[in-house]
Amino acid sequence: MITSSVILGTLRFPGYAAEGWSFKSLTDWWGQTEDKTERTERPQGHGAFTPVRSLRASRAISVEVNYLGRSQADVEDAFDTLSAIGADGPVLMTVETPAGASWRIVTVEKVTPLNHKGGARRGFAAVDLIAHDPRRYRSGEWLSTPPPSPGQGRTWPSVRPLIWPGGGSSGRVELVNDGKAPSAPVFRLGGAFASALITCVGTGARVGLDRPVPAGSFVEIDFSTRRAMLDGLSDVSRWLRFREWTEVPGLTSRTYQFDATSPDGAVMQGMVNHAWW
Repeated sequence: MITSSVILGTLRFPGYAAEGWSFKSLTDWWGQTEDKTERTERPQGHGAFTPVRSLRASRAISVEVNYLGRSQADVEDAFDTLSAIGADGPVLMTVETPAGASWRIVTVEKVTPLNHKGGARRGFAAVDLIAHDPRRYRSGEWLSTPPPSPGQGRTWPSVRPLIWPGGGSSGRVELVNDGKAPSAPVFRLGGAFASALITCVGTGARVGLDRPVPAGSFVEIDFSTRRAMLDGLSDVSRWLRFREWTEVPGLTSRTYQFDATSPDGAVMQGMVNHAWW
């Protein structure tokens, strides 16, 4: 039994359907794209100089789909619906398999009807897409922490067995990437505070926000786009400081420290998507 499905925007294409949409083939969803790093040949030696790192090109994806309707008009209407997907900008593409679902943001480059026959109740089309970020993702979990604060402490003398009081906060979240490709985290800083600082504990890399955020508002800092948005509406990237962007490598984790000045109910939420090539 075929259990895979392709979802493009609002349209779902199962691997098999007795009526409606289904997909016939999916090309280049998995695998690796080419390395676009320029190579400089050694003028007086064999081969080329070894690059410091590899940079991957965008990914071209192709899906062949078909539609089984009740009439030719039914098929043409379905193709009109397909042609509207992604016409105005990037869309979410998800592939579901027995191993789990993964997604990419893609642009629809072209929708080409194939083997169209007048009066036919079945129509075929090729959908060509580009994923400008070649990685595929599985959504991660949001974790939250307030700024660091001391605990209640232990009073002496005490009677055994000792019970240590709680309270306090480390001001840290540990973000885990279960994938095999590096992935950039996202942070949401909720007010109120006067300024904030996010520090990667393992590397010391910092990203700061030198702007007050009132209670009831939040700033989202996306390490992949390297921008900050206030309440999802206003770009406040000009108030970012240090800009020492980091990623969470595959099959590992990174711990991030949250510090804020004049905090009043301030909280940091952090999330990283699991990523694969």
